[in-house]
Amino acid sequence: MATGCSHKSDAKQIRFFKIITASNLHEEKLMIPIKFVRKYGEGLTNTVFLKTPNGAQWKLKLEKKDGKIWFQKGWREFAEYHSLVHGHLLIFRFETTSRFQVHIFDLSALEIDYPSKRTDDKVSSNIRGSKPPNQENLGKHRTSQKRKDKPSLEFLQRYKLRSRKRVKVDNTKILPKEAWHHPDTKCKGKSKAMDNQVTALERASSFESCNPFFLLVMHPSYIRHGTLNVPFTFGRTHLDLQKRRGPINLQVLNGRVWPANILIQKGKTITKFRFSGGWKAFSKHNNLKVDDVCIFELIKRTKLTFLVHIFRETKSSNCLTSKGRIDV
Repeated sequence: MATGCSHKSDAKQIRFFKIITASNLHEEKLMIPIKFVRKYGEGLTNTVFLKTPNGAQWKLKLEKKDGKIWFQKGWREFAEYHSLVHGHLLIFRFETTSRFQVHIFDLSALEIDYPSKRTDDKVSSNIRGSKPPNQENLGKHRTSQKRKDKPSLEFLQRYKLRSRKRVKVDNTKILPKEAWHHPDTKCKGKSKAMDNQVTALERASSFESCNPFFLLVMHPSYIRHGTLNVPFTFGRTHLDLQKRRGPINLQVLNGRVWPANILIQKGKTITKFRFSGGWKAFSKHNNLKVDDVCIFELIKRTKLTFLVHIFRETKSSNCLTSKGRIDV
């Protein structure tokens, strides 16, 4: 886990950063840097609030053990709502003993577009009201990313994390992708030659296509449950918002197809998109495991058809294909 800490005499200028890894997401907690804990941890309350630039506040419980402190209860909801994946960078500004300002940067080193702030006035155990939607990251959907807070960007640049630089995370290197989202033209997706020692996510990072696509890391809930959340940005851009549900096809590289459904749930401030009614069968038949990475490439619009590229989280990328399972 890459971390850092910087501060000035004014407590409001105390900052630290964390680079997200898969373990943070699967363990459903995030450890606060040891150096910060030694200097300021004693005064932290057991309940803290994370405030994002859109004004939303998240209530989290801290776990304290053996001189270490984690953001724990509430962290999973925060991570899912903001589509955090391995390689994202979070900058925390320490405001009070119970409050942090948080800025989130994607793999391009640009600050993300934050979902619209909810309009109700209640602050619950998650975000102002009800449980947030589970969303996964749309792989570098650059057309939707905008530069946000200039001071935060300057702070980020001090650590030389720029779109054309490599970001080192726990002895692995995440190579920023230059074209995650492309026009809808006929083409074939491809993935570059890959070292069999890199992770599934790193292998998937080199995928290229001129069709629209999104990337999801398989979390336990995606394997156990019969629904899969589609990234909001992808759904808003490429799906028919007038429909509540509709049929889709999930196709693998050998041509085998699984029918499924897509559900569109419209709320006052945010719309959720989900695969259902067939996703569970697809997941089971293709033997998807936690940490596997799936790229969903939209290849047909008339009857929505996604070509699913599966990147296995194994020590070797030399896997066999059988019964419709495609290992990349």
